[in-house]
Amino acid sequence: MLMTQGSPFQEPVKSYFCSEDEDVSTAYTDLVTSSKKTLDSLLELQEALFEKNPSVDQQVNGTASAESNKSDAEDSDEWQRIYDLQKRMSVFRNKAVDKWQRRTQVTTGAAAIKGKLHAFNQNVSEQVASYMRDPSRMIKQMQQSRSTVAVFGIVPREAIEPIPEEKQQEGDPELVEDAEFYRQLLKEFLETIDPASSEAAFYEMKKFQTKKRKIVDRRASKSRKIR
Repeated sequence: MLMTQGSPFQEPVKSYFCSEDEDVSTAYTDLVTSSKKTLDSLLELQEALFEKNPSVDQQVNGTASAESNKSDAEDSDEWQRIYDLQKRMSVFRNKAVDKWQRRTQVTTGAAAIKGKLHAFNQNVSEQVASYMRDPSRMIKQMQQSRSTVAVFGIVPREAIEPIPEEKQQEGDPELVEDAEFYRQLLKEFLETIDPASSEAAFYEMKKFQTKKRKIVDRRASKSRKIR
């Protein structure tokens, strides 16, 4: 992702490259067209899966939501379509996630409530929704500063005029690295399979082990052998 963000597709470098070379402009246009076709294919696949699983639409509330998306979806057909599909499957998705989370919680016991997204008396979908109501903290962690990402065609400001540590700029909204987000999810998943949480599985595996009979001198019982 960082390599992609370092490519010359940001203004004003993008316009300069496209205007100077017709082949670059054509390739950039083809890239945008190909990306839109890929997105359309993914959305069509999602709609086909919805048709194969009628329970998705059956769990949607009968009254359509009157909420309007205040993001860029109002100005973009592609984003509006994505938003509509996400709203369509949200009820089914949340119920499925909550069901399997409860099963996992029962299986792993107390270890299942470890981590930031594990509250014992709250569904995981509600915790995620609450967490995403204020995603500013996570977004700031994802945003990279221009000093950490070398963008082709742009000279970092730090190379011209070093910035003191106390005046370091915040991350650039156009430079995003979400690896930390998925790393945190993987960390919390691995924490659920530590020795404490796998104790039940350990005893279950011991049932299949060959039991060793304790060596006992049976003649020594009931005074049948002089010690």
